[in-house]
Amino acid sequence: MCLAGKNSVGKTTLLRAIRNLYLNNTFIETAAPYIFNNDSSVQYKIDNKKIKFTYNSRLGVIDTRQDIPNEIKNLFLVELPIPHGNRFSQFRYLSELDEEIRAKIAIGEYSRPDDLITFLNKVYQNEKFNDLKSVAIKKNNYYFILKDENERYYIREDYFSSGEYFVISLYRNIQHRKKAIFIDEIDISLDASAQVNLIKCLRDYCDNYHVNIIFTTHSLGLMKTLSKDELFYIEKDEQSHAVSLENRSYNFIKSVLYEFNGYDKYILTEDECLERYIRYVISREEKIFNKYQVIYIAGGSQVIDLMKRNKEHEFLTADNNVIAILDGDQKEESYHNNINNVFFLPYPNIEMEILSRYDLDLRIPRVNSIDGTRTSKRAKNLYWKLTKNHGGQQLISHEKLYDYLESIFPTETSILSQKIINFLS
Repeated sequence: MCLAGKNSVGKTTLLRAIRNLYLNNTFIETAAPYIFNNDSSVQYKIDNKKIKFTYNSRLGVIDTRQDIPNEIKNLFLVELPIPHGNRFSQFRYLSELDEEIRAKIAIGEYSRPDDLITFLNKVYQNEKFNDLKSVAIKKNNYYFILKDENERYYIREDYFSSGEYFVISLYRNIQHRKKAIFIDEIDISLDASAQVNLIKCLRDYCDNYHVNIIFTTHSLGLMKTLSKDELFYIEKDEQSHAVSLENRSYNFIKSVLYEFNGYDKYILTEDECLERYIRYVISREEKIFNKYQVIYIAGGSQVIDLMKRNKEHEFLTADNNVIAILDGDQKEESYHNNINNVFFLPYPNIEMEILSRYDLDLRIPRVNSIDGTRTSKRAKNLYWKLTKNHGGQQLISHEKLYDYLESIFPTETSILSQKIINFLS
């Protein structure tokens, strides 16, 4: 689960509050002084148990007299960013272990951590770590690359690059088998390729070890690799100061957080299929002088939400330079009431309309099977099979499917096309 949001919205404070459950000096050690007052409190609810930290005027920080059971404390692990993360506190300790590590190398008391090597090789897509070794000291494992066994010359993990050291620390945290691991600024020190590979590996670990990994990031490249149900946006209301956390699409977050600058006109829509159709409509018109951007956001309500935000803050452009085009099955919904410049397809959506006519109209090519239990899944599967590239050939192109639908709804699609062209002209 990824938490994205603007600076100072409260991402790190949220993680501090979770860490505070098992280390109640968290705010004293990691936060600025004087951030609390008499009204400050943090309340937790875990299953049916409620825990409350309130302001302690003598200590100048929030505190609790409740006994927090170890079974609750042991649920979580939080890794904060520089300089407060656990991995940064290990640097001095690792140097103090130098003689013990050398002694263990001398007597051959070390092993090859195959699982970690596989993990690192997958993240960095090379075999740099094939000579990685592990020593156990006081029930903890420490890692190094052995360069010369006779001379006991080795490179200790804290001398690796900051990104490599972070990945090893993350692996170590996963081995603790906590219920939830929170990582602030997971993209720090990792290049774009390593970020993407790391997320793939973490998904596997979540499945295999039954852990939950929640992280914050500002990396667009990393966010783009996430599925819809993995990406959340955290924000603060400017009037009430209430902080909310909602599942949002990549394009929604990119629009709000990073903005699409430099365009005259914006068309917002629900999904990639509808975006492709809109671009097809525009491509048939030769005289488009405005610079425009078509953005699919995911979900009609998110499209309208983005329009409302732009109307207030104009992070895209002026309100009259933005329109929304939604699937026809959204026409009767109430969330877009009283919103200008919202237009609709004359049918539920492109994929559903193709599916509804498939059995009745032989102009649509035949496929071997249509997979999926729900109608929406079957519609997407059929459309994908029809337009998939089979060795350089498609059963039918996107454009021919659009032409087919326009032949069924000639008047309605002509009116919609003209509205799009008029807006851009």
